Amino acid sequence: MLRSLLFCLLIAIALCFPFHAHAVTDSVNSDRYALYYYHDRIDLQEDYLDNAMQMARIRDMLLHSPHIDSIAIYAYSSPEGSPKWNNWLAVKRAEAAKTFILSNLSNDSILLPENIILHPMGENWEGLYEELYANYHLLNRDAVLRIMKAKVSTETKKWRLQNLDGGYTYTWIIRNHMPRLRVATWICVYMQKPDFVAPVIQDYKPDMGSIRIDTLPLPELLPLPSVEKRKTTMFALKTNLLYDAVTALNAELEVPIGKRFSVMVEDVFPWWKAGPNGNKYCLQMWTMSVEPRWWFYRKGMSDRLQGHFIAPYVMSGKYDLQWNTSICYRGYGWSAGLTYGYSMPLCKWLNMEFSMSIGYLNASYQHYQPSADYEQLFKDPANAGRLTYIGPTKLKVSLVVPIKFNWRTRK
Repeated sequence: MLRSLLFCLLIAIALCFPFHAHAVTDSVNSDRYALYYYHDRIDLQEDYLDNAMQMARIRDMLLHSPHIDSIAIYAYSSPEGSPKWNNWLAVKRAEAAKTFILSNLSNDSILLPENIILHPMGENWEGLYEELYANYHLLNRDAVLRIMKAKVSTETKKWRLQNLDGGYTYTWIIRNHMPRLRVATWICVYMQKPDFVAPVIQDYKPDMGSIRIDTLPLPELLPLPSVEKRKTTMFALKTNLLYDAVTALNAELEVPIGKRFSVMVEDVFPWWKAGPNGNKYCLQMWTMSVEPRWWFYRKGMSDRLQGHFIAPYVMSGKYDLQWNTSICYRGYGWSAGLTYGYSMPLCKWLNMEFSMSIGYLNASYQHYQPSADYEQLFKDPANAGRLTYIGPTKLKVSLVVPIKFNWRTRK
């Protein structure tokens, strides 16, 4: 009876003062580190994001932990580019991380190169979803998350993201969220000598659910976009100064369509007579032309209808020209060809446009002779026909008044 009471007392004392497990048995611990890589790079750069802090932690761990038995490296690439290329990047990044570990081992380390096991994981789509779910807060957040959760191939998801919102969303994700996905993360397994039997690293499967990208050290992000208003040209009113100089009144209307297209409509309409009874001098003309224009590279919506352009044109009209009795012709015709031009801003509310057209002209002509009092006009049957011509057909130096309205844009 006394022996039983003494044994129970000893057990109670042992429970009240527990000993540390690693003093009598082996212990397995794990730690997690993240090294980031530049886009399309496989070399480690200490000045990129927070690599300096992470590499210092790793060096300190390797120096003061010679009992490390094995390391598993899990390397990732962001979903930019092709899957084949990204898989290659993941392999090379894992090898770069292994090289960094081996170059920083302490002299008494027991870690062997063959016990650093590489696990290239390829494109980190799961990490991208977690990153966007945690940190993406633009207005189209729901649309982005629906794309990420869709049961389609990763290439289809990438295509949908690239075509969402004209490519702005994908560019934003690349700049602000993809850098977190180009990481190499490893789990270190420790061993206490002499009794611990090293685990078979190939059979060791860490809980990948615990390796969450959003729990890794986060680099500094760019500020969230703000919506601001900018003025953009909705249409423009023009007049050709060269025509105006010879009293050929004219007006043009141009409407931009998207960033690079526009449609210009031109009307030339001088219609006056002068002299005795108003019949001695005459400049009557009416032409209409249409130009669908293609504008070369522009930065955005704010500089529409500026820069270089090229356009086909079609023009038709009629005319009546009389200067006393020396020039007396009337007729009608049409023309088609190609226009090249350049438009430049003079100030916020005025542009200057220079253009030249080359094309084919087909016009009829009829000569007439006025009477002595200019009251009657007599046709000259011997001087009539059609004129064809290939060469310069239009020359313009135009003043342009762009009509602008506020345009919402994300900064």
